[in-house]
Amino acid sequence: MVDVKCLSDYELHKHLMKLGFTPGPILPSTRKTYEKKLVQLLASPPWKPPVMKRPTRPHGSEDSDDSEET
Repeated sequence: MVDVKCLSDYELHKHLMKLGFTPGPILPSTRKTYEKKLVQLLASPPWKPPVMKRPTRPHGSEDSDDSEET
Protein backbone atom coordinates (compact mmCIF):
# COMPACT_ATOMS: atom_id res chain seq x y z
CA MET A 1 0.00 0.00 0.00
CA VAL A 2 1.12 3.54 -0.72
CA ASP A 3 2.51 5.57 2.19
CA VAL A 4 0.47 8.72 1.61
CA LYS A 5 2.56 10.85 3.97
CA CYS A 6 5.63 10.31 1.80
CA LEU A 7 3.94 11.43 -1.43
CA SER A 8 4.66 14.82 -2.92
CA ASP A 9 1.70 17.11 -3.53
CA TYR A 10 1.87 16.25 -7.25
CA GLU A 11 1.95 12.49 -6.55
CA LEU A 12 -0.96 12.78 -4.11
CA HIS A 13 -2.97 14.69 -6.72
CA LYS A 14 -2.08 12.12 -9.41
CA HIS A 15 -3.13 9.15 -7.24
CA LEU A 16 -6.45 10.79 -6.37
CA MET A 17 -7.19 11.56 -10.03
CA LYS A 18 -6.34 7.99 -11.05
CA LEU A 19 -8.95 6.74 -8.58
CA GLY A 20 -11.64 9.04 -9.99
CA PHE A 21 -11.51 11.83 -7.39
CA THR A 22 -10.84 15.40 -8.49
CA PRO A 23 -9.08 17.26 -5.68
CA GLY A 24 -8.74 20.98 -5.32
CA PRO A 25 -5.40 22.59 -4.63
CA ILE A 26 -3.25 20.61 -2.22
CA LEU A 27 -2.08 23.07 0.40
CA PRO A 28 -0.76 22.61 3.93
CA SER A 29 -4.31 23.27 5.18
CA THR A 30 -5.95 20.67 2.85
CA ARG A 31 -3.27 18.00 2.62
CA LYS A 32 -4.47 15.90 5.59
CA THR A 33 -7.98 15.80 4.15
CA TYR A 34 -6.70 14.57 0.78
CA GLU A 35 -4.41 12.03 2.45
CA LYS A 36 -7.44 10.60 4.29
CA LYS A 37 -9.43 10.57 1.07
CA LEU A 38 -6.69 8.67 -0.75
CA VAL A 39 -6.54 6.08 2.04
CA GLN A 40 -10.33 5.65 1.81
CA LEU A 41 -10.21 5.26 -1.98
CA LEU A 42 -7.37 2.76 -1.81
CA ALA A 43 -9.27 0.71 0.79
CA SER A 44 -12.46 0.60 -1.28
CA PRO A 45 -12.29 1.92 -4.85
CA PRO A 46 -15.35 3.89 -5.99
CA TRP A 47 -18.26 1.85 -7.30
CA LYS A 48 -19.07 2.30 -10.98
CA PRO A 49 -22.68 1.75 -12.01
CA PRO A 50 -23.23 -0.83 -14.75
CA VAL A 51 -23.76 0.45 -18.26
CA MET A 52 -27.44 0.33 -19.11
CA LYS A 53 -28.53 -0.47 -22.65
CA ARG A 54 -31.64 1.06 -24.14
CA PRO A 55 -34.46 -1.38 -24.78
CA THR A 56 -34.65 -2.36 -28.42
CA ARG A 57 -37.76 -2.74 -30.52
CA PRO A 58 -38.48 -5.95 -32.35
CA HIS A 59 -37.82 -5.68 -36.08
CA GLY A 60 -41.43 -6.25 -37.07
CA SER A 61 -42.85 -3.49 -34.86
CA GLU A 62 -46.09 -1.93 -36.15
CA ASP A 63 -45.37 1.53 -34.77
CA SER A 64 -42.13 1.94 -36.72
CA ASP A 65 -41.12 5.49 -37.56
CA ASP A 66 -39.42 4.38 -40.79
CA SER A 67 -42.57 4.27 -42.94
CA GLU A 68 -45.36 6.78 -43.23
CA GLU A 69 -48.84 5.65 -44.14
CA THR A 70 -51.47 8.09 -45.46
